[in-house]
Amino acid sequence: MFKSEYFWNFVYTIIFLAITVLIASFLISHSFLIQQLSVFDFIILSLSAYRLTRLLVYDKVLNFIRDGIKNSVSENGLIKSSQYFLTCPWCAGIWMSLFITAFYVYSDFGKFFAYILALSGVASFIHITITLLGWIAEERKLNLKKMKNEDKLSRDKSMC
Repeated sequence: MFKSEYFWNFVYTIIFLAITVLIASFLISHSFLIQQLSVFDFIILSLSAYRLTRLLVYDKVLNFIRDGIKNSVSENGLIKSSQYFLTCPWCAGIWMSLFITAFYVYSDFGKFFAYILALSGVASFIHITITLLGWIAEERKLNLKKMKNEDKLSRDKSMC
């Protein structure tokens, strides 16, 4: 089982490298150089790769893809490698980064798609931050209430 899984991991790696070389060759042949990307482009690509990875690995909207493979009890190496790929944000992230970068530099629609994903990524960060702040505020409120109750109990005991 493990040898087959290792084989498919190797195949995925070779495919990734081949696609990367093909995309790079295509872009170079069309006189596109990575130096042409600005800091703004890098930020957009980073946020969109984050959001696309999160969409693939965690979000419910793609459960139908993930669950079919993830819940398989097959010992097939291809299935095992795919299960790992669909549950590992680092593994999926590199593929999503390749996809969104190629799409971004290749077409205006890719830029539009990346902007939508980047905005969604920023919205996710805002939502997570606000939720975290809410949790912190609630915890502090509960701790304050607990301290007041303990203080009241200690005063009531001292009066006896």
